[in-house]
Amino acid sequence: MFIAIEHEIHDPDRFRQCAEQVFPLPENLHVHHFLPADDLSRAACLYEAPSVEILRSHLDSALGAASTQRYFPVAEPHAIGLPPRQLT
Repeated sequence: MFIAIEHEIHDPDRFRQCAEQVFPLPENLHVHHFLPADDLSRAACLYEAPSVEILRSHLDSALGAASTQRYFPVAEPHAIGLPPRQLT
């Protein structure tokens, strides 16, 4: 499934450091897009994962208090421009 994430970044320097702990991703997760704001106060991501819970568990533990994430499954039939799937 495709999952979109909105990151509200509280500490840009800490977020960059914590984001390094996210990678390499487990085999069941794939990031398609990372779209940071110019000032790194926010970012949007598009992931592919088996579930929101699995993705949340991996990212929230790595990012800690540097940011707050909002996750939502993408309504694929209504989405525009989704990339080809990378996971089976």
